[in-house]
Amino acid sequence: MATKKYITKYHQLKQIYERELGKEIADVTWYRVVATLKQHFNFSVLGSDANKIVETFAGFKRRYGSFTGRGEGFSERWQAFRHFYEINTQYQGGEFLKLLAEHLKINLDDVPRSTPYYWFERAELSFSAENIYHSKDLALVAFVAAKWAINKRSQPVKSADPKVLTLAK
Repeated sequence: MATKKYITKYHQLKQIYERELGKEIADVTWYRVVATLKQHFNFSVLGSDANKIVETFAGFKRRYGSFTGRGEGFSERWQAFRHFYEINTQYQGGEFLKLLAEHLKINLDDVPRSTPYYWFERAELSFSAENIYHSKDLALVAFVAAKWAINKRSQPVKSADPKVLTLAK
């Protein structure tokens, strides 16, 4: 049975989430959000960091829309985010891209020139190879880049073999 303190905090957190998201949500939706937070963020409604976790999650949801904790590739994207978030250091932009490519197991030469700019823009940062960034900020870049890497891996490889390219007679 939930205590009065728990129920009060639960509803307060829902209001924080709705304020950050910019819209009201159904109780069943809030129930699912709390379940996702518990699963991926070590979340407790009565925890001292509950307000901050809810605000951050709602901000991600507002920015990225499909930030639900479910769906294809979320675990890999979340792993990339946590990897850089937990390091707690600083990197130059170019150095970070090399580490990110290594973490995501992609070749930087396969990444279109404008794509890293897009990754940084989605994380509300401006990219420069020489700029210094904190790894906690770069975690969002890693989250966005992981989606690109997952999509890139799932694309079929096109053959350059002329025999494959000929039409059947």
